[in-house]
Parts: sequence; structure tokens; C-alpha cells
Amino acid sequence: MLPSPCVLHTGRAPRVVGVLLLAATIGCAGGTTRTATTAGPQTPPIVVDTEHTPPAASGLPAGFEARFRIADQRARAITYWLQCVPTVARLRAGGTFGPAVSAPRAIYCERTIDGVPLAGVFDIDSSYRTVGRLQVVRLDGTRPRYTEPLDTARLAAGASLARDVTRALTPVWSRRNRPFSAVPIAGNGGALEVWAVPRANKARSYVTGGDVGYTRSAEGALALLEDRSTTWVQLNLAPDGPLTIYSSVRDVPAVADLVTARYHAELGRAVTVHTPAAVSTLEAGLDPATGSRLVWKHTARTP
Repeated sequence: MLPSPCVLHTGRAPRVVGVLLLAATIGCAGGTTRTATTAGPQTPPIVVDTEHTPPAASGLPAGFEARFRIADQRARAITYWLQCVPTVARLRAGGTFGPAVSAPRAIYCERTIDGVPLAGVFDIDSSYRTVGRLQVVRLDGTRPRYTEPLDTARLAAGASLARDVTRALTPVWSRRNRPFSAVPIAGNGGALEVWAVPRANKARSYVTGGDVGYTRSAEGALALLEDRSTTWVQLNLAPDGPLTIYSSVRDVPAVADLVTARYHAELGRAVTVHTPAAVSTLEAGLDPATGSRLVWKHTARTP
């Protein structure tokens, strides 16, 4: 079971908006935000051409590893957000961002492109266009202030997208007793996305599948990236020992399944994700592309 972050949608409008962007710049200094005129470096796109890609010598389906990296890129960003939000809430309550009664209520969480974990709080106006009182700290070391500039327009756009996804899904998901977190991230190539990540509705449980992803169309409407809401399954979670996740997806696991895998692997559990195409295991190692201390090992399943 993942921890309950500050945005847990159960039918009521959230009081906190969590924003996780993969831009390299963010900013505040003593509560003052400097606004960048352009976005910082974005996540380089992972291009997948399954039509002309021959099957891998490993026996994995054509394009499997590239598509898995895209899904895991999303999962890693979402996992950090889920871990970061409760931490920021505690810091806010403890006075890191000023008196708790008057500190900004919206929560910001991201890793920079070079892996620095950042977290903070901010205000946003009712139109979700203007960010104010942004305060950000590094989550490594002694929580020093982070003073580099941030594209606040992009920050506001992520918060706006999360709000619209929440409004779209809450009525139906509440009737089904399916709480979720609407998590804004920078997707493949840096485009803003929001993923509705299902959460267990009882203790010592976890959910497989069920995730829904959105981006914003050129016309400003919600544009669906993926809808696995029909695959939602809640399972019992053993208190310890290896965790095996059986994904409902045919080849590359659902984003929600990889989020669960990463979260529990970072707590020290041995985690394996199964699909009909492959068995994927998170192992200790160093991913040079992300700096992650966990790497995936894939084994093709025999027909």
C-alpha cells in the first residue's frame, strides 16, 4: 500500500495541488520567485518504431525495451511525487516555509534533469494562471533553499491540468470507491501529462492497473493518452517478503504497476513484474541515464 499523499481524491475537491515537472530550473529565494521566460531542459524523447524494429536477440518483443523505458520514466517521476508530497506536508507543518497557518498550501515536487530532489510550496490563483510565494528546498542534505529560476507558467499549466483531470474523474471514481492521486509530470520529450494513479481503499492492499493518463490538446481540452480504468484490481499486500505483480497489459506493464514496483523496491523489497511477454525485475545497480540506484532486468517469457 502506497502512503496517502496530500492529494487523495475521494469525491471532494483537493486543497493541495502537487506539481512535478522535469524541467531543470526551479526557483525561490526567501519566498520570492524569479520567473524564467523559457522552460528549462526537457526529458529527451525516446523514439520507438515498432514497425521497422526487428525482434531483440533476447527474445523480447520488438521495441519492448524502449517502450518500457517510457513507461518507467513516467513511473519514476510519479513515485518520487508520492514520496515527496507527505515530506513537504511535514516540512510545512514544521514551519520550514513559514508559520503553518499562513504558508502556501499547494505542493511542488520534482527531480531536476541531473537528479536533484526538490520540493516546495506555492500559491496559485483561482484561474490557475499565476503562481506566487513559491518556496523550494532541496530534499538532500539539510534541506537548503533552492534559488535557481523556474518557469512558473509551466508550473501553473501543470496544476491546471491536474485540476481538470480531477474534475473529470472524481464523480465516477468516487461512486466506485476508487481513490486516486492526479500526478502532473513531464512525459516523454517534456510534454506536460497528468496520470490518475489508483490507490488502495483498504489497509495492506495495493492496486494493479487502473491508471489513466492525459495531456492537453492544442485546443486546450483534455487529451487521453491511456485508459486502463477497466483493469483496476485490488490485492492483499503481504507485510514483507518478495512482491510479484501480474500486470494486465500484454507486453509493457501499466504505469501504475511500475509505480507500485518502484515504490516497494525502494523500501527494500524484491519486486518482479510479470506480463505475458516478459518478466521484469528491479535490481540494485546504477542507471547512467537517470542516476537511479535500481535497474530493470528483463527476461522473455517462452511461448
